[in-house]
Amino acid sequence: MNNSYKISRINRLIISTIIIVEVFAFLMTILNPPPHGNNIIDSSEESTTVVVNQTSRGFDDISDYEPPAKDQIRNIIGAIITVIQILGTGIVLVAVIISFFKMIKTKADYKANPSETSNIKRIVAAKTFKAYIITLGIFFIITEFREMVTSFAKPIIYLYPENNNTKIEINLSHPEDITCSYPKYNNGWHVLADTDGTLKLEDSSREYYSLYWEGNNHRDRRIENGFVVKGSDTAKFLEEKLSILGLTDKEAEEFIVYWLPKMEKNNYNLIRFIPLEELNEENELIIEPKPDTLIRVMMEYKPLLFKINVEEQQLEKASREGFTVVEWGGTEL
Repeated sequence: MNNSYKISRINRLIISTIIIVEVFAFLMTILNPPPHGNNIIDSSEESTTVVVNQTSRGFDDISDYEPPAKDQIRNIIGAIITVIQILGTGIVLVAVIISFFKMIKTKADYKANPSETSNIKRIVAAKTFKAYIITLGIFFIITEFREMVTSFAKPIIYLYPENNNTKIEINLSHPEDITCSYPKYNNGWHVLADTDGTLKLEDSSREYYSLYWEGNNHRDRRIENGFVVKGSDTAKFLEEKLSILGLTDKEAEEFIVYWLPKMEKNNYNLIRFIPLEELNEENELIIEPKPDTLIRVMMEYKPLLFKINVEEQQLEKASREGFTVVEWGGTEL
């Protein structure tokens, strides 16, 4: 084909750069996904403090904590990719508009003066417009795939019955999604639990303080309502909202200790607490005997470079009565 019919080098460069950045971002998501937190189920209003993934960190003041070098590198790369994606999206959209009007103009010019030169310009303009439309489609398809592969969660379950040595059976409605568990999930967990949260499997004398499982999450992770919180205000925000959602001060402290180092260093965070109905649809906790109160607090959040406007999420005040089961956790999108 005559080189005259090819789109310009600058347009080819823009298109290839956008696609390369998107593919790189997608590979980064797969090879080094964002961290996901642990859910804790605490079934005692006067429960003892349970430390999750923090006892080995060795810091007393959370403000002194620095993320591992790997996380810092991931955050830097993620920020760079985000900026490039924002600029890239704007460039492609502008290019689509410009190329569209140029295509219309060259068609009109060719119709008015059907020469070889005007015909070449008409064909090149049409190809350029088509290339940008395809690029925009690839951009949004890859973005959707990135959202899908970041949807994971890691729940931890704590049980505090009203009486010691209570026999409890715990099942998940979708055990096929489990990728890891400890102690091993074997047609559910069958435990003997004390009021202080100590657990034993029925066929073992080994004591546990929790039941852990990690699994895939297939929910749509687009956030349509929630809260946009400045990174430095994260602790105060979580203290207020976790109290409304029913966590005790000790439970809220463990939640904040885990998530604060990951969130307060962001410019802003888009935060949403997933309603109980949605959590049950994804993977319901089936507990026998049935608890008097079940509180599941699952936070999902997305780091933001800039403040945005979203519809504020309405939270209902939770109360605790009798055999209470409380789950807390979160995931970064």
